[in-house]
Amino acid sequence: MIDIHSHVINEIDDGARSLKESLTLLKKLNGIGFTHVVATPHYITGSQFISNNYQKNEKWTNLVYEIEKENIETQLYLGNEIFIDFSISSLLKKNEIASINGSRYLLIEFPITNPIHDMMEILFYLRSKDFVPIIAHPERYIYFQENHDLIFDLLKMGCLFQGNLANVLEKYGLHAKKLFMYMLKNNQYQFLATDVHHEDDILFKKMKKVKKEIIKLTSKEKFHELTYENPLKVLKDENIIVQSEEN
Repeated sequence: MIDIHSHVINEIDDGARSLKESLTLLKKLNGIGFTHVVATPHYITGSQFISNNYQKNEKWTNLVYEIEKENIETQLYLGNEIFIDFSISSLLKKNEIASINGSRYLLIEFPITNPIHDMMEILFYLRSKDFVPIIAHPERYIYFQENHDLIFDLLKMGCLFQGNLANVLEKYGLHAKKLFMYMLKNNQYQFLATDVHHEDDILFKKMKKVKKEIIKLTSKEKFHELTYENPLKVLKDENIIVQSEEN
């Protein structure tokens, strides 16, 4: 499997708290089946979560070195979880933030409780520049829970959706789980990922159950598509065909 959303770089956001925990996370991810992991630290303009061109950060360099030193069988790639903002395009040009593995695909985060006023305008602008926004964990956004039409509007615009696997375990609450299952059932996700932050994440103990429940609702083929085929297309910067339906 390929994880396109993780917080495995130590001491750069609210993810791994040390180099040791970064390595533990990567080993545990590998242990539950992830052979490729995209590190996506938060980037939020005006907050403490600013990458400061983390591609050149010594924490990244040290992590890559230690992965090789300890023979961890995980391929690591760069990205950011970017909080939606009008400055995204200029930040990409300045290499202050990263698309996923240098592709056209951007992992975009929204506010949890209320949408920002210019949300659709920003996304439309990114699409006009040939970027493909991947909306991180839409099931967690209250306004998505209350208005499913937003999902269809964004899919029609060419945005994609990434769900958090641990929703099966109700990690983010009942309403998030309900929307997660609805979107799975209606073929509205293009990716499933971990969004893992720490080594004690419940996903490491319950991944078999998570996989079983998702396959029961969809199929083995669909699970493979969401956790490997589509993420691989992102890493290779290939096109992804969107098919959505409402039951």
